[in-house]
Amino acid sequence: MTRYRVVPGSSSIDTEVRSSVHPIHGRATDVSGVVEAAFDGDGKPLLDQRHGGWVEIPVEAIRSGNRLTDLEMQRRAEVSRYPTIRFEVTRAWPVNGTDRYRAAVSVTAHGRTQAFEEDFRLQRNGGRVVLDGQHTFDMRDFGVNPPRILTLRVEPQVKVSVRLVAEEED
Repeated sequence: MTRYRVVPGSSSIDTEVRSSVHPIHGRATDVSGVVEAAFDGDGKPLLDQRHGGWVEIPVEAIRSGNRLTDLEMQRRAEVSRYPTIRFEVTRAWPVNGTDRYRAAVSVTAHGRTQAFEEDFRLQRNGGRVVLDGQHTFDMRDFGVNPPRILTLRVEPQVKVSVRLVAEEED
């Protein structure tokens, strides 16, 4: 098994929530984490061997470009009490007939942990791996009520897209 360190700046977490007026997009590139995996000669993960990983992002790093929106989202997320969001992959397996994989993941946000399964794509190129995936969460599952910003009403579903670039550790 090889350990790969997530490269901040090259990796990103993107969010999208719908509102009564327009979608609200957020992005964080201050991402840290580790991917642990073994690969065959063709760069495919050997999922029968030990594997896993984790990713962590500071909640304050998620920015929409709108200061008022960011402040309200951070207030709702209680960043002083719950400063990070953490994803952990505990198991993965191939999705038959595709170049995709499915992972068992737990995410901890706002002091609550939720488990889910989702498909992702994982590619290795030399000493670098790239992982892409997305999942839609309901913020209420984490004890966060959707904000109202002036007359703007925000829906509770948050689509999270993850792109991790990780480099092999020495």
